[in-house]
Amino acid sequence: MTSLRQTTFDILDKIRQSQYLGDIQKELSFHKTTFGYDAFVVGFLPRSQRQILPDCTVLSGWPREWEQRYQARGFIHVDPVLRHLKGVIDPFFWHEAATGQTEGRVVMDEARVFGLREGFCVPFHQHDGSEACISFGGARLELSTDEQAALHMIAIYAASTAKAIMHRHAQVEPDARTRGDLTAREVECLKWSAAGKTAWDISVILSISRRTVEHHLANACTKLHAVGRTHCVAEAIRRRIIA
Repeated sequence: MTSLRQTTFDILDKIRQSQYLGDIQKELSFHKTTFGYDAFVVGFLPRSQRQILPDCTVLSGWPREWEQRYQARGFIHVDPVLRHLKGVIDPFFWHEAATGQTEGRVVMDEARVFGLREGFCVPFHQHDGSEACISFGGARLELSTDEQAALHMIAIYAASTAKAIMHRHAQVEPDARTRGDLTAREVECLKWSAAGKTAWDISVILSISRRTVEHHLANACTKLHAVGRTHCVAEAIRRRIIA
């Protein structure tokens, strides 16, 4: 039987060789059963009330229904786990995050409905003052001390590699700029997003549903290898897809 140590180093090696963010997501998804988590998310904390979940998410392995609920209720601004990580440097379990405020309790209660009863969060405090994390969640997440250490190391590698991939894509030479095969509607949604319009605003302007707008923007992010809506707009401007 392969030891936890060997499994961990095998995962680290594959993450280190990742060329795209999707490679990292695939590896984290593949090893859910290894550590007992059912879902995960990699992202940054919002730096303003205007930022929403898609703006802050790097990789999402959350259940789609929970992700939609989380976004619709604006939980990113009241999530007790995210609030807790601001004051700590070591990984922690979700139950360690204070849920004294009613809004915080609502987030945790609703997460349980979607099968996320416990989680393990690894915080990262960036040099520019921003804060990020990788959070693993599940119905019954019980990690030994060794498994916690292994997930901590995996999270560090995943975050570091994701950052390097993002940086590399941002440094693409001008001659390599392309439109990323964006559709006319995706470009249109990006233009309005660059103008400061929300998904709801854009849906009204274009006479389409908000979900359709979010679908177009999500597709644009995927095609431009962007991390969130803000990064996608910046990438579209850099490639001269939009002015």
